[in-house]
Amino acid sequence: MTISIDPRRDFIWQELHARPYVRFDAPAHVFHFAFLCEEGTHAEDRATLDRITATMKLEPSYETDRHSIYTSSISGVGRLAMTWERHGEFVGYTFFIYNLALPFRPFDLDPWTILPGSFREDIGLPLLVAARVAIGLKDKTPTTPAVVTELFEGHTAKGSGVLGGRGEAWSCYRVHNDGFGRILLVVDPLSPHSLGRTVERLIAIEDFYHLTLLALPLARAIKPELAGWENRVVVEMDALRVADSLEEKRAVLNSFLVLATEVEHLRARVSSRFEASSAYFTLLRNRFAELRETKIEHIYRLSGFVMRRLEPGAKTCQSVLDRLTNLSARIDRAAQLLGTNIGLHVEEQNQRLLASADRRAKQQLELQAAVEGLSVVAIAYYLTGLTSYVLKGINRSTVMIDPDLTLAIAAPILVVAAWVLMRLIRKRFRS
Repeated sequence: MTISIDPRRDFIWQELHARPYVRFDAPAHVFHFAFLCEEGTHAEDRATLDRITATMKLEPSYETDRHSIYTSSISGVGRLAMTWERHGEFVGYTFFIYNLALPFRPFDLDPWTILPGSFREDIGLPLLVAARVAIGLKDKTPTTPAVVTELFEGHTAKGSGVLGGRGEAWSCYRVHNDGFGRILLVVDPLSPHSLGRTVERLIAIEDFYHLTLLALPLARAIKPELAGWENRVVVEMDALRVADSLEEKRAVLNSFLVLATEVEHLRARVSSRFEASSAYFTLLRNRFAELRETKIEHIYRLSGFVMRRLEPGAKTCQSVLDRLTNLSARIDRAAQLLGTNIGLHVEEQNQRLLASADRRAKQQLELQAAVEGLSVVAIAYYLTGLTSYVLKGINRSTVMIDPDLTLAIAAPILVVAAWVLMRLIRKRFRS
């Protein structure tokens, strides 16, 4: 048994380019489990791993925070290697049994003779995938229709040539009576590198297949609510068409704002799940491409079968996400249009108010001019009265003046003087 560990210790290189994996030769048995988890439970997952490795007496060969390999020997069975992988939303345990000390028969080895009986309970996480891979050599593992049907408990198996025809992979993508999905890999003698990579791809396909479908129940659940919102948008747009007053338009705008809040809340809650589903679907396609499938005569290809079953669900999820995005954009455009309409309406009101204010100011100025004219008359009248008193006083002295004639002459002069005085005062205050 050989564990491939890149001697370069640079973390980025290890994580992105040269992550070690188990190398082994056929025949072999592989048992894979994937459990759903959350990003914030890394410490708990690591503690669970430590308990399991202690129980099974596994020795570490390679360890990082997200990927570790442990090895051991099982008397009377063969060599055992376990890989542990911590991803964003699932954790994977894969057990490789090779260098077998007992005859190889596909799917004949009971996993619970190797694993602790309480393995699933010890993990304590929802099970996503339980799959087993039987790896045999072509000259010792026939793949006739009768044999394949029996290995898959009577289910119709699908198969493809892999690695450019150097091997065959078979599966029916069903859970069998032992609680596992089954994959049969029959190969010519391969290098441990090629065999390990091929098994890793087949397991990744199983994981990504189920991870892609996680969003499907959510998509189905929100479709009725989404249809209701789309109808509400139509109703509000009809209400906008007949709204005349500012109050009616503001009521429609408030309805759009409430609807936008509900839609954005749902988008924030589900968009990450749908985007993850799309990403897993892309990874699934890539893994199938890496297998380099070839056609087995009269047999449905693995990729064709999986994609035929998976594409409708993936497209449903993408369709719901697109509908949410389009609905949000429609609400945003309608709200902007309505806001612009209300703004124009308010601007028209402001223009009318300004025009009315201008008219009132003009009237006020005209009234002020009339009042100023009356003020000139009043001032001239009071000045004339004062002049009359002065003339009366002068008549009592030695100087004799005709009061009436003098007032007649002085009155126009006093009016002009009062008018000039008012103009000077008004000019001073205006400056």
